[in-house]
Amino acid sequence: MLSLGRLKLQPSTQRINLLLKQTSPIILSSLISLVIFHGYLLIQQSNGGSDLVSADIPKSLMFLDGQNPYSTQPWASPYPPLLLLTVSGVIRLANLFTSQTSPDLISQQLRLAGLFADAAVALIIYMAIRARTDNALRALIPSCLFLTLPAISTSPLYFFHSDTFGYPILALAVLALTQHRYLTGTTLLAAATVFKVHPILALPVVLVWLVRTEGLRKTLPIHVTTTTIIALGLVLPLAIPGYQQSILGFNLDNQGNRTTLTTMSLLNTLLPTTFQFTPTELFANQLWITSTALLYTIILGTVWTKTRNLSLIDVVLLGLVAWLIPLKIEYAHYIVWAIIPFIMRGRLGQTIIITGLLQLADTLAYWSSSPGNSPIPTIVTSFGPVLTSLVIRIIGATALVFVLNSLRKNPTAPLRTPLLITQTVP
Repeated sequence: MLSLGRLKLQPSTQRINLLLKQTSPIILSSLISLVIFHGYLLIQQSNGGSDLVSADIPKSLMFLDGQNPYSTQPWASPYPPLLLLTVSGVIRLANLFTSQTSPDLISQQLRLAGLFADAAVALIIYMAIRARTDNALRALIPSCLFLTLPAISTSPLYFFHSDTFGYPILALAVLALTQHRYLTGTTLLAAATVFKVHPILALPVVLVWLVRTEGLRKTLPIHVTTTTIIALGLVLPLAIPGYQQSILGFNLDNQGNRTTLTTMSLLNTLLPTTFQFTPTELFANQLWITSTALLYTIILGTVWTKTRNLSLIDVVLLGLVAWLIPLKIEYAHYIVWAIIPFIMRGRLGQTIIITGLLQLADTLAYWSSSPGNSPIPTIVTSFGPVLTSLVIRIIGATALVFVLNSLRKNPTAPLRTPLLITQTVP
């Protein structure tokens, strides 16, 4: 009787899961409201950073005035037109509710819109995972992590980047692909690529996966649609004066935070005197292009041979890390493009590891910009940007290892299993 009494006192796992199913939407909605309110208070304490105030806002205002945003200071607008068009649209929408158009007010409005964009991504993550599992907690925790992690929710309020408005496009694309809405998903993925080029290698591998599973004939409309979007959004603007110098020049000539050249210079401390070299921008570009081509070739081969064992979320993720791991200029808000589909995979333990690394990278970036607030100012002052870039690349490499390791555990199945009719011989 005593043992039975003890058993009755233990909570039922099924009952807890049922309770979470019923309350998780309320919990997520309440958390979204709290995060938006808290973010609104923080927005008042800064101007959003130089990238927003000195680049995105002035270029978007030029766009609204009918001027060419790439005609002056091309380094201040190394983005496709869709990004500037989106920021301009947010500014125009905000102007419907206020007559003031000072840069500080516009900055506050854009960052407030960014809070709603992050909330939308968290909701999409919840919906994507919830549709594939009966465990409500597995869907709630990843979405809450994305919503509350300081690297995603707080830091961008002080140093805002317009990538935030591209995250929901990517998340919607992944959600549509998981729901087998291939035309919608690839169209959104192409739109995300046109918004900012980071998913540019993800789109071809998704098309390869679709051809392998659905056949070329069925996916032909998808190829036409995505090619048209890329041509209109990335290729056609090459006719705009200053656009080519802005987009290509930023990636090929700009040294960014100099982490690539600094890292290569540090190798001289490990090499003998006779083997030491002086890294140049040309060498950095050659190394970047070569490593990207090599990694992308491996990923294309993996997608081609392991199609049946790869979900479309994994395929999108592989395409993103192929671009982001070798990327010459690397920042924390870049790697979030890959973290979104990674979180949407629904692997809770792996999600905690990846988001923890992201927070570490964001903390190192903060210490690098404010060494006085760092517990290790000497190291951060000397190697802060390099350490930050290294952790960001480790995030991408860790995500790649997680996906490839899952393939090792699941041997490849044939793409099409023929229907065999066997006859039993008596």
